[in-house]
Amino acid sequence: MASPHDSGDDSGDEQQLPPRRETIPDAVDHFLGMLLDGLQTRNISQIHTLYEDTFNKLTDKYYKQTRWPHVDSVKDQISENPLFLILYQELFYRHVFTRLPPTFDDRIRSWENYCKLLDLIVDDLTGGEDLTVGLPPQWVWDLLDEFVYHYQTYCNFRSKAVKKHDSNEMKELKEHPDVFNTSKVLGYLHQLVKASRIEEYLKNPDNPEGEPCGAHKDETTRLFGYFGQMQLLRMHSLLGDYHLAMRTIDSIDFAAEVPLFYKIPACHVTLYYYMGFAYIMLRRYVDAIRVFSDILVFLSKTTGVNSLSYQYETMAKKQDQMYALLLLCVSLCPRTVDESLDRYIRDKHGDKQHRLQRGDELCFEELFSYACPKFVSAALAAEAMDGLQNFNANEAHQRQLNLFKREVAEQQSLPRIGSYMKLYTAITTSKLAQLCDMDEEGLRDQLMCVMHKTQQAVSTQGPPLAGEPQLCCEVEFYIDGDMVHINAHRPDRPHAEVFLEQILKFQDLLRKMGKA
Repeated sequence: MASPHDSGDDSGDEQQLPPRRETIPDAVDHFLGMLLDGLQTRNISQIHTLYEDTFNKLTDKYYKQTRWPHVDSVKDQISENPLFLILYQELFYRHVFTRLPPTFDDRIRSWENYCKLLDLIVDDLTGGEDLTVGLPPQWVWDLLDEFVYHYQTYCNFRSKAVKKHDSNEMKELKEHPDVFNTSKVLGYLHQLVKASRIEEYLKNPDNPEGEPCGAHKDETTRLFGYFGQMQLLRMHSLLGDYHLAMRTIDSIDFAAEVPLFYKIPACHVTLYYYMGFAYIMLRRYVDAIRVFSDILVFLSKTTGVNSLSYQYETMAKKQDQMYALLLLCVSLCPRTVDESLDRYIRDKHGDKQHRLQRGDELCFEELFSYACPKFVSAALAAEAMDGLQNFNANEAHQRQLNLFKREVAEQQSLPRIGSYMKLYTAITTSKLAQLCDMDEEGLRDQLMCVMHKTQQAVSTQGPPLAGEPQLCCEVEFYIDGDMVHINAHRPDRPHAEVFLEQILKFQDLLRKMGKA
């Protein structure tokens, strides 16, 4: 999931001061000592409490607008243990990127620290040994989520620096071409997935110890590979390759009684947000509506996310974005959604809903721009880096927006044609053309367009990318000479659903009367 720092953090360009010996408060000193002890003893429950509760409280008390102690001070006063220092720096730079403007030096040091940590994990996994590090699931998720977020912000920082033609920033960028390099970031995620053998585990999670997949008994090992798949889904979506994004989650355990992504709410939201968005860009609106409906209903019934966690605000924003995407999908492919979702959309987005129904192109653009991922360019051309051409820092976003707008434009006349066809069982092409204010030849072209656009691949079972072509519109028709023959689909609602809906309405009415 995109980390919570989407508000923009690329303005900091001041140079970091030389490290100095800092005074570490007693409570922070105790926290760091306990964290060191938990890491050395692999006490995951202790680490979880320190990470989820103590770290956030200490940050709020001592470091709300300042940095945590420099790693050199921690090294001098707490421990020189390499693993402890690497994980401390992961927390240190995450705090900087969340609450403060990072410098270019911060970006370099963050990248170098992630490389050390991920190299260590991959080496342990490929060597067949137990992991050196044992972390609670939430930290494993946050670590990989933040790794991709730092990549994302680096790409945006690089584009803005090129646009400004800042000579100092351009010089630094050219001197450090490997920092958050797209190929290297993807390489690390693929290595985690492969070395953890998570795909083998998901195919047979009950494999007994001693068999080839038995190495997955360590939960941290499994989660690094599993969450690595989620971040690959996110990476390929940010780069605009939606087909490959969906291929990366072929083995995810959707059919399991309790899937692994249920462990971490932020992981659950990330998976469904990017999967649903990929379905939209692949013109599979029925699947997108199903995915967004499932997660939004789930979120409406669950609570308990740590409000101090840096993921809390991000999840709330992602929820709002998914409502906007669901509204777009229902406008492009009318479908009945859960009553609670429909009520929320009418209450919060009623005006936008009417604008979309009228075919307001600006409204489609506004909702897409608000709800889409923050796309990145994988690399910048040498000409752009040298400032030899007009550079558009927003090119990655504009490219995806134009693809979406083109799809919307191609479907603008479809609802109007469908609304007239629902009134007839047969109608001449000349009369239908007259009703739609177009010539007969143009109408035939539009009818061919309707046939194409209303056929979608819809998931049944199997991997998310799999699906069978289905008619996804309210009318089915065929053309015979100059006649259009129509068969309107009017599915009857189950009686139980109608009665339950009325019961709930009367219960709500009685509650209001009782309060009056």
